[in-house]
Amino acid sequence: MGYTSGGIRLRTLREEAGKTQLEVELDASLGSGYLQRVESGKVQRPERETLERILAALGARYTERRDVLEMFGYIVDTPLPDAAEIEWAVKACQRELQDVSFPAYLLDCGHRLLAWNGFVDALFNLNVAASIGGISILRVLFDPRYKISPLIHNPDEFYPASLRALRYQMRLFHGEQWYVELINELLEECPNFRRYWQAAKPDEVYPTAARPLTPIEFNLPQIGLLIFRLTSESFVQDRRFRIIYYVPADAVTLRQCAGWAE
Repeated sequence: MGYTSGGIRLRTLREEAGKTQLEVELDASLGSGYLQRVESGKVQRPERETLERILAALGARYTERRDVLEMFGYIVDTPLPDAAEIEWAVKACQRELQDVSFPAYLLDCGHRLLAWNGFVDALFNLNVAASIGGISILRVLFDPRYKISPLIHNPDEFYPASLRALRYQMRLFHGEQWYVELINELLEECPNFRRYWQAAKPDEVYPTAARPLTPIEFNLPQIGLLIFRLTSESFVQDRRFRIIYYVPADAVTLRQCAGWAE
């Protein structure tokens, strides 16, 4: 038997964790030499429960677990992150959020706003923690009750681009029940979301639909027009989390961000 992709990936995770095969076998309650046989491909398809114990012993995160399980032929669901996983993600992204000089925030796969930097408070002009923390950013951007959508200067360009990206993401979740419920709630409770959702072409395919390239423009009181382009960076260890960066798209916006930094 030769090496398998799953075995190679397990060995890589173990080496990155700085653990020996014996240490993992002890932590996962495995027989001596079993992990070596899995890593070398002598065991082609370990029991799923055994793999889960090995991955737990390695401290593997969601995406690492999913990659390994799928390599061994197991189907993996995409649950919403639990409280411990959210706490890990929030701690993990603090430097990235604070090192940039423009608005940035952390979302999970349910689009819930989990962490942000001070530029987000300045841009949205409100106490984010008290008013929209933990809420789906889709509600925040589409629902006028959160006082952000009236500030968006180009809704007929930005909203369709955002929904195009959203439909692309939905394909990745393979009809997860929590995602279906999220969309249904927005359709029922947010007329603005429903209007743009129903106007979109659901079967239209875009090769770069993962994020909207259309700028988002804000017309802020006492400040004027600010233009940003959104870019998204997913966590390597857990793709259910991603940081959204509002990158200034013109000189005026860049100067305003510099002013907020001061």
